Amino acid sequence: MRERLEERRREFTSKMRNRKLFWSFIIILFIIAGILAHTVFNSDFVRLKDDLAANFKSETVLPTFKKPTTIMLMGIDERKDDVGRSDTLMVLSLSKEKASLLTIPRDTMVYIERHGYKKINAAYAYGGAKLARETVEDFLGIEIDHYVAINKARFAEVIDAMGGVEVYVERDMYYEDPWDDDGGLIIDLKQGRRHLDGDTAIQFVRFRDSEGDVGRVRRQQAFMRACADKLSEPSMLIKIPELLSVAVKAIDTDLTSSEMLAAAGSLKSAEANGNIKTGVVPGWLQYIDEVSYLIPNAERLGDVMRDNLGFKVSKRHFERLAYEYAEGSDADYYDVNFNPERDLRVMESIERRRLDLSDNEL
Repeated sequence: MRERLEERRREFTSKMRNRKLFWSFIIILFIIAGILAHTVFNSDFVRLKDDLAANFKSETVLPTFKKPTTIMLMGIDERKDDVGRSDTLMVLSLSKEKASLLTIPRDTMVYIERHGYKKINAAYAYGGAKLARETVEDFLGIEIDHYVAINKARFAEVIDAMGGVEVYVERDMYYEDPWDDDGGLIIDLKQGRRHLDGDTAIQFVRFRDSEGDVGRVRRQQAFMRACADKLSEPSMLIKIPELLSVAVKAIDTDLTSSEMLAAAGSLKSAEANGNIKTGVVPGWLQYIDEVSYLIPNAERLGDVMRDNLGFKVSKRHFERLAYEYAEGSDADYYDVNFNPERDLRVMESIERRRLDLSDNEL
């Protein structure tokens, strides 16, 4: 069992890293859809090219949300004859000043109305966005204002509809992940100026090397700039109908086009202010009846949402929630969030050991 838990921990960590960074990439689709909807439905055809280019200029002031807005983001792994599950689930709190993003791992054990305790990704399979939304609200003790469900399989189609993008691959990139959700991820890109289609673009932004997340974030930023440059080209004008058609198929949301633009503007403003915070539900990785779960550490989750991310949540809610879950062992615990109390204890321990060594030298 211990070996299986260690394997599960490696698998879980690998997926979490990929999902966290993949969603930075997914936001591009979010912005594209909003801008296209805005330009197509609120402008005449002659102004499309100018509007499209202007929306991606760094000095352009996009609208922002006037009050904090909470959006549930889902990456849906839809398969043949299957409505799919929320393979990726995040809660995004947006305002003009900041953005806070909480990742809820798909294996998180939660109570789903009429179905009992299940993995949270099952809520979408049982009742679509409506039940997923209600489940997240009950779990976190917050209200969700909007939702965005993105069909991950169609994202590559959006890049293909754009005609691909040109990026510089700074080195040969080869990587294998046998635990990837789709049965195994293989990245194989050669150094140099490359034209990336949908599939190879996903490889580029997901590649992880010795730089870790820093390198991947840099590559994602380069890819975002490449997308912005491509969308502002005059040749994109004739591709707008196809691109809009694909983007609409990839996204299911209750956001209006103006609200999408406000979301894009709020994200842009928060990034400019250096005020984007991220967190992950902490807990214990356990097997129950041969099924892997993340058992939430409810009280710690409340601290992360309140102190780290700035969500307005009730401490009492998470104290009550804690009674629903049994704590696991320290060896099974997973928590990648900023924790000043833990870090202080580590520093104090190091300092004590240093003093002890000094005493021994005397």
